Amino acid sequence: MAGNERYSLGQEIFEDLIGRNKFALLLLALIVVTALATVWITAQTRLLTAEQGKLVKANRKLENQYIHLQLEENSASRENRINAFATKAELQSIKKEQEVILLEKK
Repeated sequence: MAGNERYSLGQEIFEDLIGRNKFALLLLALIVVTALATVWITAQTRLLTAEQGKLVKANRKLENQYIHLQLEENSASRENRINAFATKAELQSIKKEQEVILLEKK
């Protein structure tokens, strides 16, 4: 009764893969590893892109603050130069009692 023997289909497929198709199994494993690596690299790229966006935004904010500080410093230095010139020229600021306001009538 050699023709009536029953074989387990799962066991036959497994033995066929292991015994005769080692190269195909190796290629399958490489495809799975490559797919996982691609997913991981894509996730890391997205995280780095998001972080880069935050850093660019923070950099712009710092640049704006720097520009404002430069303007403030220039304004303060001009005021100091004006005060130094006024002191040198013996100029005094106008007191409240000395102010004269002229109104034009229509």
